[in-house]
Amino acid sequence: MPLKPSYSITDFSPHLFWDVDRKKLELETNKRFVIERVLQRGSRKDFDLLLGYFGKERIKEVVKQLPWLNERDQAFVHVFFDIPYNELKCYIRRPLSRNF
Repeated sequence: MPLKPSYSITDFSPHLFWDVDRKKLELETNKRFVIERVLQRGSRKDFDLLLGYFGKERIKEVVKQLPWLNERDQAFVHVFFDIPYNELKCYIRRPLSRNF
């Protein structure tokens, strides 16, 4: 099994984690938080770092359990990770549109 690249949270764009103490974030321990932030607000470089560290399958499993992603991000993960919409927790739990 190949070794993981030695990435740390400091390799990612600082704006992703502006509201938390970056020194206390660990990629493995906080993987759901890191994956969610990169998908929602990250650059292509951040996404490539994420793929390099976690791999497509691990990210896919975390993405399926995220409680919220906007429609654009849902469409992206649907296509990129080949996840059916009905397997995305955020799609299943999306609020119904309200017609006032």
